[in-house]
Amino acid sequence: MAHPSVRSDRNFIYKKPINVYFESTIACDLACKHCRAEAIPERSPDELDTEEAKALVRDVKGLGSHLIISGGDPLKREDLFEILAYARELKVPVGVTPTTSPLATYEAVEKMKDLGVFALGISLDGATPASQDSFRGVEGTFENSMNVLSYAKELEIPVQINTTCTEETVSEIEGIYHLLTEEFSPPVRRWSIFFLIPIGRGNELGMPSSAQVEETFGFLYEKSSAAPFHITTTEAPFYRAYYIVREMESGKTKEEVVSSRAMGLGVRDGNGVMFVSHTGDIYPSGFLPILLGNVRRDSLADVYRNNAVMKALRDPGAFKGKCAPCPFNYLCGGSRARAFAVEGDYLQADPLCHFSEEFLQGVEF
Repeated sequence: MAHPSVRSDRNFIYKKPINVYFESTIACDLACKHCRAEAIPERSPDELDTEEAKALVRDVKGLGSHLIISGGDPLKREDLFEILAYARELKVPVGVTPTTSPLATYEAVEKMKDLGVFALGISLDGATPASQDSFRGVEGTFENSMNVLSYAKELEIPVQINTTCTEETVSEIEGIYHLLTEEFSPPVRRWSIFFLIPIGRGNELGMPSSAQVEETFGFLYEKSSAAPFHITTTEAPFYRAYYIVREMESGKTKEEVVSSRAMGLGVRDGNGVMFVSHTGDIYPSGFLPILLGNVRRDSLADVYRNNAVMKALRDPGAFKGKCAPCPFNYLCGGSRARAFAVEGDYLQADPLCHFSEEFLQGVEF
């Protein structure tokens, strides 16, 4: 994800976003239980139009960042391929996260490849049709996901699989791992397990318990060395601390561990990422709904570099609770989005982190 040139020499503070996420539309034909955007079937008249979307591409070009086009479902935008063509013209690296609805045809995926998309993001929250379709709210979604993975494999498009971990889906993690390793490696290059932030429809779901988090981390760690793809977490950056502790217990030095895990260390809401909604509103991430500006009037670079909230998010010294003295706070930093959703304070400790203060105080790092 990150190159040393975009990071300061100290504390993994990212001078510019690695990824700018663009929620291109709120329209989606699925009804996912965890949907942050509470998507609806039809497009909003307030969405950025084609020319405004192209202006956003130029802004991202100026930052030197990657653009990740999400939704809703980007394929609900009739001008998606025009935007992709424009990004290719400007040489802006673009990834796309289509929903696995019937709109994600072979022809659509092939066209995305032809337009230079460097990777697809595909959601898979269940290891079986019953579990995936139930979570996504539409029958046939599992089959569609398998189809899109098959298209990507044939077309040699790298894929990141995104799996939502909730109290309901945590039992699916092991099955999804085996499904991916046995059938879809390649094209899967990265598997990211997203730990629920209770916003949007996700307010109706339960977060995994501390015991379930630790058990899941143990499984991910044990598989990480043998997996044919990279395993990461989203909105659970304390997995990095878990990984470091386990690696050091195996005899590796701090320097060896941090060097081997440099990609992604320190990345969190507002530090290395930022988010633009379908109406152009700018947020630290899609899961941290603190309004910072709007691309119709504000520069992404100015907001990222100068906004007071963004500066605080990049300052581990400002964090509270057990995140304040934590020896991993600059490599991890906790989920600022979960702290905001649960505690009402984006600088508070991540309430899902299972490490006790006593344990952290005893770690020499």
